[in-house]
Amino acid sequence: MELNKIILAFDSFKGSLSAEEAVNAASLAIKESCRDIEIIGLPLADGGEGTTDALRRFMDADMVSTRVHDPLMRPMEAQYAVSRDGNTAIMEMAAAAGLILLSQTERDPMKTSTYGVGEMILDAKRRGCNKIIIGIGGSATNDGGLGMLAALGAGIYCGSERIDKPCGADLSRVTSIMLDTVPKLDIQVICDVNNPLFGQEGAALVFAAQKGASPKQIEILDSGLRNLADVCELDSEQPGSGAAGGLGYGLMLIGADIRPGSEAIIELSGLDRHMDGASLVITGEGSIDSQTLCGKLPSAVMKCAARHNVPTIAVAGNVKDKERLIAAGFKDIIQITPDDMPLEQAMQKDMAAGNLRRAISTILK
Repeated sequence: MELNKIILAFDSFKGSLSAEEAVNAASLAIKESCRDIEIIGLPLADGGEGTTDALRRFMDADMVSTRVHDPLMRPMEAQYAVSRDGNTAIMEMAAAAGLILLSQTERDPMKTSTYGVGEMILDAKRRGCNKIIIGIGGSATNDGGLGMLAALGAGIYCGSERIDKPCGADLSRVTSIMLDTVPKLDIQVICDVNNPLFGQEGAALVFAAQKGASPKQIEILDSGLRNLADVCELDSEQPGSGAAGGLGYGLMLIGADIRPGSEAIIELSGLDRHMDGASLVITGEGSIDSQTLCGKLPSAVMKCAARHNVPTIAVAGNVKDKERLIAAGFKDIIQITPDDMPLEQAMQKDMAAGNLRRAISTILK
């Protein structure tokens, strides 16, 4: 294959390389091997970590800070972006309620809350933003968005008792929710999962364990999400309603529109436009397996490239289900980490960048 133009469209390699660092490492490898190749570098995301940074590049936005509460209701500083025209805020729920904000021993979705997410949205409203774009990956919460709603002014009630700062444990107690005091907002949610609110594929049963929940707590949280759906009478089967511990559902209660994150960001990045004249697309993230085909960024990039008859190779720190992924349309899937390398060593930033550069050099050869 003659290579004239290569597109690098990466998500982050979580825990080691940001999307931008991955693009830079791959670009360096190409320049060292083939100086005449045109390189289009696109650091992307799919609604999780790095979403704000990815969108900020394409939307001409600046970072701002605000005081919020973290998942355990401790004061902290959170950052998000505001477009230069002041009309649009771009944020990640993880900036205020992410798992990354808690130590291993602090993780407990019965106690965590999305209250800080509501505070962040409210701050953007006060700054004059008419539109909110929010990525909802990486949550430490399973409160169905109750905390976020409360911060925005909603009344969350157990009988006549108002629950001012609700958390996951309050889901089963809720008997009514009053939304008439919530400000009107134009919110576009971008997420990397399409799970329903509750049940076998729901927020609690699929994701709560990684947030610190015990098997008994998972049952309680799933039951609480069922109660929330009964109280609100909004379709709990809508794809993405179970994202971020049900935050997707809470946002839909106030009129938010949910889109697959990879689809939204690829559209904003102009990836389709860059395909003209491209010889190869290289995409990747930290781990790739059969779940990648369920809306993750590398799959969305591959489908976009396929529409233009451009082959796509994916690289990742860890690879599973390679044959299934190739059958789905990838030209090849390459694991950048040597099989005998300990995970802790492979996750180090310099080591990950070096492994990625070597993998790219192998592809070019």
